[in-house]
Amino acid sequence: MGFRNIFIAKQIQLVAKNEQLAIGDYTIALEDINSIIIENPMVTLSAYLIDKIAEYGIACYICDKKHNPSSVVLPLVRHSRHFLMLDAQIKISKVLKKRLWKKLVIQKIRNQSLCLKELGKEGYEEISMMSSGVLSGDKGNVEAKAAAIYFRFLFGNHFVRREESIINAALNYCYSIIRGQIARTVVCHGLEPSLGLNHKNQLNSFNLVDDFIEPYRPVADYYVSNCLEGFDNNDTVLTSEHKHKLVNINLQDVFINGGQYTISKSIDLMVGSYVSILNGQRDDLLLPKLINFQVHRYE
Repeated sequence: MGFRNIFIAKQIQLVAKNEQLAIGDYTIALEDINSIIIENPMVTLSAYLIDKIAEYGIACYICDKKHNPSSVVLPLVRHSRHFLMLDAQIKISKVLKKRLWKKLVIQKIRNQSLCLKELGKEGYEEISMMSSGVLSGDKGNVEAKAAAIYFRFLFGNHFVRREESIINAALNYCYSIIRGQIARTVVCHGLEPSLGLNHKNQLNSFNLVDDFIEPYRPVADYYVSNCLEGFDNNDTVLTSEHKHKLVNINLQDVFINGGQYTISKSIDLMVGSYVSILNGQRDDLLLPKLINFQVHRYE
């Protein structure tokens, strides 16, 4: 799996040559690339490069007019046993779906508590206690109740999640990057991303992705909170400088499966564990645990 996140802000042509991404006179091995974020609408890509992006499983994000990731290039049925995985997803029982969703919600709330604790904020004990009240399928909607309290502790009573602000812009930017990584990984494992555990929107092609992102949201919140220094709270749009700080979110470390891994690697472990559940090889999901702020360093 690649480890470089490439941010393209200037008008330029991107091509693939000799298993390398060519950016003008500069080249990077495709196997080293984790993601490419294209912000400038005048950037051009060759069809051959798009094919190589799919071959190497690189998450390639295209930004909208507000410069936020709005779409991601994904390989089409890259897995050789896609039909078998699709059949397994269709046959998964409602009881198992509810149990797995409960686990996702519990880990999300626990990570919210850890986020507050690591940042020295109040409320982490209250949030942590709420995780014990999650029922199968989160029948009591504890997830939403915890989120309402959590964001007030995290950013203050004045904070409103859906209003335009520099904080929300940064959160949405990081959520979009992680969501794209999960979508890429889900497809590469042969799963159908529209078949979710809890999310069931018929107009959403990424219901499963939106299930799996939940325990990662507090990790993104924590990452953003550590990057806010120098951000002007009066701004509502991220600058290139802001994005350069945020773009390496996938290199933030989390704890999963007994070890410390990047978000990108942990997503692969989590999705792989779901595949094993569908195949009857394990009983539960591997889920990420938030740890103190540190970006993974490669030797």
